[in-house]
Amino acid sequence: MKNKLDEEYFEILVQPQAFGEVFADFISSNIEETLEEITTPYDFVGYENDLSPYDLSVFFKEEEQKHTQIIIRTTKSPQLILSMLQDFSHTLSNRLGERVEFGYGYKVCQNKDWIEAYKQSILPVSVGGFYIRPSWHKSAKEEGVELQDIIIDPALAFGSGHHATTSMCLELLSEMDLREKRVLDVGCGSGILSICSSFLGANVEICDTDEFAIEESKKNFALNSQSFSTSWVGSISQAQGEYDVIVANILAHIIMMLDFDTPLRNGGKLILSGILQDYQEQVLECFKGYQIDKILQKDEWVALKLAKVK
Repeated sequence: MKNKLDEEYFEILVQPQAFGEVFADFISSNIEETLEEITTPYDFVGYENDLSPYDLSVFFKEEEQKHTQIIIRTTKSPQLILSMLQDFSHTLSNRLGERVEFGYGYKVCQNKDWIEAYKQSILPVSVGGFYIRPSWHKSAKEEGVELQDIIIDPALAFGSGHHATTSMCLELLSEMDLREKRVLDVGCGSGILSICSSFLGANVEICDTDEFAIEESKKNFALNSQSFSTSWVGSISQAQGEYDVIVANILAHIIMMLDFDTPLRNGGKLILSGILQDYQEQVLECFKGYQIDKILQKDEWVALKLAKVK
């Protein structure tokens, strides 16, 4: 007899009142379940919401419909995941000095339905000079798009070009001449930034503290017939030699802990993303000896392009 969990799963709909991208990052980094961010709002009809301590009606107001909604698909207990989210919202509220709450509900779904639905929800995105798509969608050429075709199959927490922090990095990289440049991707995730750098002519190295990220990057490099020179499980402290460009799409508090200066050559470029706007000045203070080439902002996120002054 088949286990019921093989046939059914829980779909948890979460709608933060603010900082939706931060919630999505927390879920993908800590809960490790399949998630989907949506811009076309769902309502909570059909979702059990008896666990919610909040008034869900606030999420039906017109001005609230622009907020991020997140769908989590899991075979784990909704109570367990929602408890983790409640703890996170309390921590975030304490750090920001303001209440950050969320509405949620859940329902039981048939396992056979969501895989195809999830695949169809991951649409191609055009950013910088790139057309980024999962392998099951048509190529840029087939769609008549004159951009560099990049295949990224999303997995768990790893970027596929849709997140503001990733797209800003891609915009900054697209503007640079990376031919024969030595580039290090710190916290490579899916490998999207290093793959795009490789297409731009860079000699790429990748690292991530998550071994699974390195494996996913290798798969995506192979899908795109690109290569990197070196990879390792770990961080920038293990880098050898000097780099022309270092890119890091990681959270601000981690950026401020790492030594980017030693492995970056004089005159080299540093691209930093994953920084909430509220932390921009703190991050810049850590790099006050650097020249600010460019600052991009999308939603509540910023990306920095800095130059190491000779």
